[in-house]
Amino acid sequence: MQYKLLLSLFLCSFTALLNAQVISIAAARALPAGSTVTVRGVVTNGAELGRIRYMQDGSAGIGAFPGTGSVQGFDTAVKSGDSIEVTGQLLVFNGLLEISPISAYQILASNIPLPQPKTITISDLSDNYEGQLIRFECVNFENGGGQFTTQGVYNVLDVNGQAGKVFVRSNHPLLGTGIPAGTINLTCILSDFNGFQLLPRATTDFTANPCFYFTQSLEQSDIQTTGFKLSWTANQSGSHFIRWNSSPDLSGATTLTAGSGAGISNFPITGLEAGRIYWAQAIAVHNNDTISTEVRPFATRSLSSGEVKIYFTHPVDPGFVGSLAPSGQNPQTCVAAIIERIDAAEQTIDVAMYNNDQPGITSALEAARARGVRIRYVAAVNGGSPALMPPPTFPVIYGNEFNLMHNKFMVIDAGLTNKAWVMGGSLNWSTANIFDDYNNLIFVQDQSLARAYTLEIDEMWGGTGDQPNPALAKFGSSKRDNTPHQFIIGGAAVEQYFSPSDGVTQRIAQTINTADEEALFALLTFTRDEPADALIAEVNAGSQVRGLIENTTDQGAEFQKLIDGGVNVQRHTVANTLHHKYVVVDALAPASNPTVLSGSHNWSSSAENSNDENTLIFHNEAIARLFKAEFERRWVENTTPTAEAEALEALRLSPNPAQGYLLLHDAPAGELRVLDLLGRVWLRQAWNGEGTARLETAALPAGAYRVQVLTANGLRTLPFQKI
Repeated sequence: MQYKLLLSLFLCSFTALLNAQVISIAAARALPAGSTVTVRGVVTNGAELGRIRYMQDGSAGIGAFPGTGSVQGFDTAVKSGDSIEVTGQLLVFNGLLEISPISAYQILASNIPLPQPKTITISDLSDNYEGQLIRFECVNFENGGGQFTTQGVYNVLDVNGQAGKVFVRSNHPLLGTGIPAGTINLTCILSDFNGFQLLPRATTDFTANPCFYFTQSLEQSDIQTTGFKLSWTANQSGSHFIRWNSSPDLSGATTLTAGSGAGISNFPITGLEAGRIYWAQAIAVHNNDTISTEVRPFATRSLSSGEVKIYFTHPVDPGFVGSLAPSGQNPQTCVAAIIERIDAAEQTIDVAMYNNDQPGITSALEAARARGVRIRYVAAVNGGSPALMPPPTFPVIYGNEFNLMHNKFMVIDAGLTNKAWVMGGSLNWSTANIFDDYNNLIFVQDQSLARAYTLEIDEMWGGTGDQPNPALAKFGSSKRDNTPHQFIIGGAAVEQYFSPSDGVTQRIAQTINTADEEALFALLTFTRDEPADALIAEVNAGSQVRGLIENTTDQGAEFQKLIDGGVNVQRHTVANTLHHKYVVVDALAPASNPTVLSGSHNWSSSAENSNDENTLIFHNEAIARLFKAEFERRWVENTTPTAEAEALEALRLSPNPAQGYLLLHDAPAGELRVLDLLGRVWLRQAWNGEGTARLETAALPAGAYRVQVLTANGLRTLPFQKI
């Protein structure tokens, strides 16, 4: 009995010794969450960052946080420069790997020199540097010259124009101090809160550096099938070079002398193939100081048809589309279009879909796999996809464990010029999204775009192979801005962006700011300031702005701010969910660059900072008119009071056919417009709602027209003939 007791005590002591075995921080970071680890390292911060202490050894860095269940006194005893040993559990908190709770700690020494920060660029940010001291050379604060006034994010831009988020917490010693003006070197700790955060500790982490840097990174223009032009600018004159290759590896790249000066405008890259992606980098030399932009991908124009098919799950208002019509405007045609594209696939199908409860779509994918088509399917860990259970014959990877893999896209036959299709839009493959909710579905036949979307699949898949590689797969804030953004499709400009790497919120605000006459938006949720500020600015500039939002009480909702700013916005009150994420600009103003932005990206911080999302921007009048027609139908259904609806319904016009004038009897107050069948506005005038309105039509060419009465809450369209 005594022997057994001694053996038991020995085993317990041996187990405790094993559990307390010190391992490198890099080895600890490779273990799964929940593992108990003991690590040693030098602490790089104090109370300025709160209760957490970041520590690093020669291999990696990690945070230690005295959360619930931790031993007492850690955050008051441990200071910057302490060498410590910490034992505790690994925890992932909003994307940050940390040790918490802390079960034991020991201060081994104090006043140890801190590790030298690693010098990187913002595009280099990755989990590999998390918890470590890092350094950025030649960065600028966007609002340099002001003050750190409140807790929050302050953006910095590096020499390549990439943005990083500096976070200053409450009670930080930086609050009340000046934000550096001009170019600086920034030292900070890399943290994560649903996206990378840069954590400076004091003003000494900012050092002035009047360096040589790029003020404009590579920008593409004049996209042709055999090449394109690139422009870039530095802050000082120098000699400039450009190198490019058909892969991201530029070791064997073609290098060309581009010229001298502060920058280069529209330098031609020629002799390329249609429908391909090429990578390029600019280099500048000034007084023996050499700088280079990041390596960026650019697409040539493809030889594909450029056909774009737009589908909606509910009918649109035909009064705005003239001879146009969506490819479908009911749930059945949406499902049929998805399956049709899958059935027509010859070589490859790549899918990234948040959820899927449609066995018919999965069966079509199974059939494609059976006939030899390669299938790669990216699903969401938290999305719910019962149609993928039991596991299908094609491989599936589940991604973004800590946020949402919220994509809704599919790529068909990217290697075939006339078979390459990209599916986008707001539609999930779920019964509610297809048959109940309000959504859009977009198909684009273009090889260049398909190859760009394939790069995004490769990143989440962990490579280009038939089977996923989870060890290399990247989701959320681990991804990089590594796809082309500019395309010419069907003769019109198209842009594409992925979240959270590509700064989509900025693109939304920029799209809104192009409005000359009108901006219309339909959204599930809206919690970002930037688009709200852009919409309010458009109202102040005289544009007509209207919007519908489904979720108006989300935390941080912009609904009341928009109302206070004069935006005509309504909560969507009709049954079923408004799941759209689109804005349409100047649809009926052909000279004002009619534009549509749509995709999976809600106008929220989670979409901007942590979710996997996809967005398309079409500079295309026909597509803009289709989306305007969708919006106007939803607007009338949602906002027209009964009395006004009856007044609009009773509206009469005479004479019809018209010659010199047209009378509108009993028209309610609003704006009167005359449009032709192509949607072009010929006349517009305000109307006070009193008596009979008169429109002068003598100058109109003979033909078919429509008169519209647009009130604050609704719209009525009536046809007439001018003779």
